[in-house]
Amino acid sequence: MEGAAASGEFAAVLRRLREARSLTQEELAERSGLTAKAIGALERGERRRPYPHTVRSLADGLALDDGDRAALVAAVPSREASPPPAPSSAAGVFPAAGVSPAAAAVPSPAHVPVGPGTPLIGRDGELAVLLALVRSGTRRLVTVTGPGGVGKTRLAMEALRLAAPGFPGGARAVDLSAVREPKLVVPGIAAALGLPDEVGLDPLDALVPHLAGLRMLLVLDNLEQLTQAAPALAGLVARCPELVVVATSRAPLRVRAEHELVLGPLTTPAGDDVDAVASSPAVALLLDRAAAAGSPTAVTAADAPALAAIVRRLDGLPLAVELAAPGLRLLTPPALLTRLERQGPGAGPRDLPERHRTMAAVLEWSMDLLEPEEVALFERLAVLSGGCSLDAIEAVAGEDADVLPALGALVDQSLMLRVPSPDPQPRFRLLEPVRQFAMRRLHASGLATATADRHAAHFHARATASAVLLEGPDLAAELDRLDADHANLRSAFLRLLELDRDVDAAELAGSVWLYLALRGHAREGLAWLERIGPGASDVARCRALAGRLGLQLLAGDTASMLRDAGDAVALAGRVAEPTVTCEVLTLAGQAAVFAGALDDADALLGRALAQAEAAGRRWVAVHARLARCQLALVAGDLATAGLTLPETVRAARAAGNAFTLATALNVHATLTELLGDEPATATLLGEAVALSLAARMSWTLGYALPALASLAQRVGDPVSAAWLFGAGASISAADAVDPTFPVSRALSDRGLDATRAALGDEAFAREWDAGRAASGAEIQARAAVVTTRAGGGRSA
Repeated sequence: MEGAAASGEFAAVLRRLREARSLTQEELAERSGLTAKAIGALERGERRRPYPHTVRSLADGLALDDGDRAALVAAVPSREASPPPAPSSAAGVFPAAGVSPAAAAVPSPAHVPVGPGTPLIGRDGELAVLLALVRSGTRRLVTVTGPGGVGKTRLAMEALRLAAPGFPGGARAVDLSAVREPKLVVPGIAAALGLPDEVGLDPLDALVPHLAGLRMLLVLDNLEQLTQAAPALAGLVARCPELVVVATSRAPLRVRAEHELVLGPLTTPAGDDVDAVASSPAVALLLDRAAAAGSPTAVTAADAPALAAIVRRLDGLPLAVELAAPGLRLLTPPALLTRLERQGPGAGPRDLPERHRTMAAVLEWSMDLLEPEEVALFERLAVLSGGCSLDAIEAVAGEDADVLPALGALVDQSLMLRVPSPDPQPRFRLLEPVRQFAMRRLHASGLATATADRHAAHFHARATASAVLLEGPDLAAELDRLDADHANLRSAFLRLLELDRDVDAAELAGSVWLYLALRGHAREGLAWLERIGPGASDVARCRALAGRLGLQLLAGDTASMLRDAGDAVALAGRVAEPTVTCEVLTLAGQAAVFAGALDDADALLGRALAQAEAAGRRWVAVHARLARCQLALVAGDLATAGLTLPETVRAARAAGNAFTLATALNVHATLTELLGDEPATATLLGEAVALSLAARMSWTLGYALPALASLAQRVGDPVSAAWLFGAGASISAADAVDPTFPVSRALSDRGLDATRAALGDEAFAREWDAGRAASGAEIQARAAVVTTRAGGGRSA
């Protein structure tokens, strides 16, 4: 075929053969195991000298006879006319003195860049682990796994750069992103190393003699679509004892030789203060890339909360952070946060691969690796916020089919992450940028409404079932479970409001009000309950009003409690369900106690106790008795309180509910403080603090700490007193806990004044600030010091 080797001839021959068979580029790509993009490049002449294995794949895909196959091969320009490749950098292959002849036969391939020239931020630990594995030689097939955009390639390339001097046989990166057929992985490695194509030999058998004598490092990038090539890679490593392979993949290879290094998102700030934000790796990356885009940004007190919120919104995913950072060139951090909440991060630099220029491109790449049922599950998981348990996944899937196979595929591809769980049931989570992508696909599929409805129904049932658990000995574990599902409860509540399902919305919020109170969400809970629509039934409104009264009691909003208590009592008179009304009456009675309306309180608490006992609501009955003890304390009737409180504490202990017991201990400690019994007070408060810290109950801790601080002052430890007052104030500010029971408030105010007088303003402020910054463990330790000093230790 005269002139066949001329420039562009291969492109013309390939196009003619494809069109003669009425195939599109996409169809040929599927048949040959290549990409449509690669075939387009060949037909446009952009790739003038395809490798032999590529030509064979094209010939197979076209089903060519011997004559046409020969014509296609003849159209490939001779490689002998090509100039020799340039010497490599440190990332190339360097045959060294003393290397075996077989090793020296490996030609030096052209330089491949090993990184984008930007600093690797926040990965010091992972990089150290990867370098240790690579250099030790004990793990010779290391797969760096993680979700798309987490920085697998960047980490591997940095390890390649740093480890290259220790590999006299060379260090080389092979990008496999364009390869779709597992059988082409080994030929692709050979081609990247510049090795000749060995006709008639198995590709692995042909490659091994060239690498068997080399101490060489290979980075195989983007293997997730080629995991079926894992046995061949394991065989390559086994037959080349000095070869070390680092692979990057969204899914592990699942071979015995593999050591998986899971790469997670960057750490986001634990708080919103300047120090916490400035020390966050995710924020450091955001600011570094913002500076590169022309907008140097420092962490200021004003911007710290918004910067923290930006990286949390992006779940610390490095690519998402990098894509968002240039927005700081035009927008303030709060404005960028608002924009991200509407539409997500934008497009990245032009030198990024096309599949990494947007989060959508990254994730569409992952969709191509999934089966239809896996894609369908992925899209439906978008309605789950902040993580979910397996039963929630089954609920939103909406089908009776087993979701485990599809879920396993999503986990393998790092689309769904396994996260810590508060109970034995496994939990999973979509990173927020991934969830937003899934939500867009879910809306496009037309299934968003039905899936959101299933989600709302599941978490309505979840919330109402939790009410019983919150009243029993399983309180702390249930609080942890509800904490894990907080975002799902919120979105379910909002969905119920959208659907005007006022009864269900009232039931959901009313069922979890104690969780919201104890775990620092009182303000959010009150906002929920204010939105209950007029369509709620009287019973549902009773549940909602109980929640409002409980949260107002926590927040010390006596005026609102009295107002709503009147409505609640009137409503309770029309509802013939004592299991519901007893709780409303108890809280209304407490409102009257706190407001000093003692006659009203006595009547309401009497009705509440009778209804609770008749309905079998043991938890409510104990709290009604505690409220009557508080009534006696406000009335100054210490004799009655002294008779009833020990018995009530015993009933609370028997019930096994940590909140009930801690509340009873706090009320009893108020009595013993009034009686001047410091050892008893110390014992009671010490146990209340321990229970509150163990179950992370800010409400009871907010009452116990000021009382313990007053005790510290009385036993001659004003330093600990100021410190504990500061710790209590921090909880009050963060969790809306305002300890306004009149008797205990008067006692703590008196102790606060005495402590400030004993220390002076400067020393008091110093200890107060230290207490405000204290951890739970530090609070427990300081409480132990005070209780011991006060002679505590007797059983309450």
